[in-house]
Amino acid sequence: MTGGGGFVGSHLLSRMIGAGMDVTLIGASIGRSRYTASLVAAGDVRFLCCDREFRQRDILRRALDRADALVLLGYAMPASTLTGSRLLDEIDRNVAPLVRLLGAAEGRSQHIVFASSLSVYGASARMPVHEKDAPAPETPYAMGKRACEEAIRMLAKAAGWTTCLLRYASVYGPGETVHRTIPSFIRAALADQPVAIRGGALDEHDYIHVTDAVAATMRAIAQPVTGTYNVGTGIGTSTAELAALVFRLAGARALPVRDAAELPGNAARLIAATEVASTELGFTAERGLEEGLAEEIGWFRSLLRAPATEEPTIAASLRISARAPGLEATA
Repeated sequence: MTGGGGFVGSHLLSRMIGAGMDVTLIGASIGRSRYTASLVAAGDVRFLCCDREFRQRDILRRALDRADALVLLGYAMPASTLTGSRLLDEIDRNVAPLVRLLGAAEGRSQHIVFASSLSVYGASARMPVHEKDAPAPETPYAMGKRACEEAIRMLAKAAGWTTCLLRYASVYGPGETVHRTIPSFIRAALADQPVAIRGGALDEHDYIHVTDAVAATMRAIAQPVTGTYNVGTGIGTSTAELAALVFRLAGARALPVRDAAELPGNAARLIAATEVASTELGFTAERGLEEGLAEEIGWFRSLLRAPATEEPTIAASLRISARAPGLEATA
């Protein structure tokens, strides 16, 4: 497994261990999750430390020798914000290492589960987006995910692997501390500070709770079938609606404000069709947005009450972002 110390990865790892799975983490570090670190320290999970580019082929081959499945949740954030440079970073930090890791697994029977993104569809004219719709990535992140999908398909065809490509909608929930949309709104609401949405207020996105994303991933691991599956709720929520809901649930007196000049016709929409995942994986999202947001707000409140020595990332977690947050979701 890669990415076991990340947001979705640490939640998934707990489910895997609870299900009695024998897990080896592969990567340059364990990651930020203290829960994951505790499992490694206790010997419940093995950790193979290797270079982040996965160039140590012989070491990787030994680790993959008896593996039944390879679960790929790892993601390295590009350093650049410029489109061209970021696209190169996506290739260097995410696509090329994945190809090397899969190359080390060649000649072995494998089931591959890969965390992709709904963003690979781009701005589709039809909503919700279906798995049979042609991808049209519009960002370096989406392009990187799409390239990884194609690399997996190509190598799997030659090696005879089964592959589950999971296109996650925007994942949220307890443990999410990076500066994405929902954490940024919660930080502002708990500080009772208004947040200005200067663009994209009417954009609609599909938000799925991390426990639902993990449930879908567990089904993909347990069922060695080949397919591409949207992992979402099928429900769209605009950024303005999301902000208003967060502020209401947090009991904030301040209110989010948006650019009133924004026109509905310019709004982007990205909502998952869920029938294929339901039929073939037996997965249907169960956690409603209001319930899930209330849970995440409670988790952030617990961080505020915790002693400063208890969680070293608290200060970084609770900074207020003054700008409208991005919607890009990663594993």
